[in-house]
Amino acid sequence: MIAKAVSTSDAILMTLAGIAYGAPKDIGRYIEEAEPTASDWQLDWLPSVTDTPPNFAFAAHNTSDGTRVVSIRGTYPNPLSSAYWEDGRQDSPFGTMVSWPGNPEAKISAGTATGFENLKMLANGNGITLQAYLATVPDESPVFVTGHSLGGTLAPVLALWFTDLFPGKSISVATYAGLTPGNSSFAELFGPGTALSGRVRRVYNKLDTVPYGWDNVYATHEFYQPEPQGGAVVSALLLATVARLKLGGYDYTAIGDPIPLDGEVQPPSVSCDLVAYVLENLHQHMPDTYLSLLGAPPLPFSILLGTVVSPRKAADPANTQKALGLSPIFVDKA
Repeated sequence: MIAKAVSTSDAILMTLAGIAYGAPKDIGRYIEEAEPTASDWQLDWLPSVTDTPPNFAFAAHNTSDGTRVVSIRGTYPNPLSSAYWEDGRQDSPFGTMVSWPGNPEAKISAGTATGFENLKMLANGNGITLQAYLATVPDESPVFVTGHSLGGTLAPVLALWFTDLFPGKSISVATYAGLTPGNSSFAELFGPGTALSGRVRRVYNKLDTVPYGWDNVYATHEFYQPEPQGGAVVSALLLATVARLKLGGYDYTAIGDPIPLDGEVQPPSVSCDLVAYVLENLHQHMPDTYLSLLGAPPLPFSILLGTVVSPRKAADPANTQKALGLSPIFVDKA
């Protein structure tokens, strides 16, 4: 019998989701440094990677109650890396959808399918994959699968695979800013009467445009009030995307119980409306923004403008801002 779902706080789960963006060699240290995880959590499984892989995950262990968390990284935040561009392709909703094994009507996007296969192949230095790792976890130990952005898109997919492999385990999902991975038939695999019914939480910032993809894209067309507005360019792109999704019959459907967070629009920091709109999009999507909305402290490192991961204490924030030409909303205070 599967145990009842237990509660692990969003502060902890989002912190672990954010830590996945850090350098793999430093993941264990980040878990020890982050306030929500410092006292009871430790690194449990880490894949062996030489270069930055297009998809990455790690597992952590609560030493007090035995809970495990599998945390999946979102889109790699450095456009100078090939992983950034591969992850970007995985974010796309277009292309030939892939049927879920044993259920041909349940389909996920081609990009999601690629990311899922990449995660399955990750292995630590001893050749232990996520599947082999989870096989060692006692059935009575709760397992959470979490991720931010692309990691949030992949989290329910990986969790569904886990429940198929290990029907006796207690598996739950918490996604942050995730996109819709598949169609309505795929979403039904998480509905009433299934192993994951009531065990998937979809947490999103109401001002973050990303989690509106790909089932509710046009709902973002009047973001942000009173400014910055995306204008005609953004409206045209949104309409074109909606039309292509409709004509393609993709039928993307959100998964899990929605948990909306009330974001706040930041004053524009540049005069160009379109640039200000893009910057606001980035701000609303950042892991630290989600942590702030959840009442949690920031990550032990900074993701500047969504492209640079740096230690918080490595440099004075004002100097970093000046060097990179960043808006103040993207520079974390040490």
